[in-house]
Amino acid sequence: MSHSAKTGRAWLFAIFSLAGAAQAIIPAPQSVGSSPLPTVPGAYTISPDGEVTAADRVGLFYAECTRRQGGAAAADFPRYSWRGLHLDVSRHFFPPQEVRRLLDIMSELKLNYLHMHLTDGPGWRLEIKRYPKLTEVGAWRLDLTHLPWDWPKNRIGRGHGKDYGGFYTQEEFRELVAYAAERHITIVPEVDFPGHSYATLVCYPELALPGFDPMTNGFRGRDCLDLQNPLTLGFAKHVLDELMSLLPPGTPIHLGGDEVETDCATHEQQRVWMQQLVDYTNERGYPAVTWDEAALCGVRGQTVMMWHTDVLPRLLDTGLPIILCPNSHFYFNFPQNNTPQETAGREDTPIITERDVFDYSAPDHPQILGLHATLWSEHIVTPQQLHHMAFPRVFALAERAWGSPRRPFDQYRRDAARLAEQLGLPNKE
Repeated sequence: MSHSAKTGRAWLFAIFSLAGAAQAIIPAPQSVGSSPLPTVPGAYTISPDGEVTAADRVGLFYAECTRRQGGAAAADFPRYSWRGLHLDVSRHFFPPQEVRRLLDIMSELKLNYLHMHLTDGPGWRLEIKRYPKLTEVGAWRLDLTHLPWDWPKNRIGRGHGKDYGGFYTQEEFRELVAYAAERHITIVPEVDFPGHSYATLVCYPELALPGFDPMTNGFRGRDCLDLQNPLTLGFAKHVLDELMSLLPPGTPIHLGGDEVETDCATHEQQRVWMQQLVDYTNERGYPAVTWDEAALCGVRGQTVMMWHTDVLPRLLDTGLPIILCPNSHFYFNFPQNNTPQETAGREDTPIITERDVFDYSAPDHPQILGLHATLWSEHIVTPQQLHHMAFPRVFALAERAWGSPRRPFDQYRRDAARLAEQLGLPNKE
């Protein structure tokens, strides 16, 4: 069925008021020439007289984004079904209004998945009514935001000094999910199991490995649920039950599965335990997602986020669908240049420039669903720092994830500079 702009305007959202006749178009529209427009979600045409035709409401929405930015006649469609951005709200918390601001910008760039990293060692950020300590205790810690990030100095809970933290109530999270859906963005929540569980284990030490001590041996690599304790699987399932109640059926749920040392749980123990979570989530109509470690341990049935740069051949051998978020190109918490402002506290991380992102070339393979950038927040404390690290690299991600035709970098840069100015965002080369 075809929709036209004349009958669909009621639901279109004027997210930004972008005035002017010649605006910046990012991602750059494609052109199919005389070929038929592919019937994929988000495809649209704008005729020379300005009439919009699309196969679905997503296409109408994206056409309106293009027209707001000054686009003329186009036949446009996304190459990838997954065009994502990740936000780590565990290490540093970003309140709902900041998440909504990010969603507004994402929608203008035709990005369609926001991956929210809700739980990790430094903080649990979603209300779970069955386990109230997760937010009463686990959402707070000693305020060290005035100091460089130093993970072992974290003290979870209140009363260690000045408190830092926050969390989303279930109602706030429902509202974010609905706000995103209005902009044709799916929020993908991540509850990171079984590692990265320091905050969880401070709240519920009965789930920890024998000998766990939050003051000495409980930090990264050792902050793992005890997979041989039957309580841990029940805990995870109860958390997922409450999470699923906040999401529309069919919403992907990210289960983590990364960075667990084998002296905490063998690969086989991880495989058996994570497989049960993947199956549990899938059977209830919420497609499971994991990091690449889980797939490499033998877990099957999920979509895989590939963050290691050298494992793609092994992942392709699994037959699983893959989302590319390699830390060589799409870790936007990594510095953009070698100035002290960018590299402080990041001595061991590579520089990833906007040009690096723009030049990225993904393999052409049917298992690859799309591209996904990550914003881990060890060194991102404020909204200003978030925007500084995200933009304009997110503009280049949007080009590659949409599948925009290759164009000279200088031409793209001019568009990026204009769009950054229009949206009030940082603009750096």
